[in-house]
Amino acid sequence: MKMRIRVTLHDEEESEVTEATTMEVQVPDFEAFTGPDTFGEVFDQYERKVLEARNEVVKTATEKYLDGMAQKKHNQ
Repeated sequence: MKMRIRVTLHDEEESEVTEATTMEVQVPDFEAFTGPDTFGEVFDQYERKVLEARNEVVKTATEKYLDGMAQKKHNQ
């Protein structure tokens, strides 16, 4: 199973100001949660992968944001 995280930056008029940043990460599927004895371990695997992906996608989106700001300032 995959989780897809997509980050876009929008202005006040809801127009995208940067290209969307998307990341996919493999997460345990529903069948991995076989019972109460394994729930904590499997959920921990899920949570770690999702948090790592979130951090990476936000980092990349922030870099795009700063690059765009630098280009705009340079053009002015």
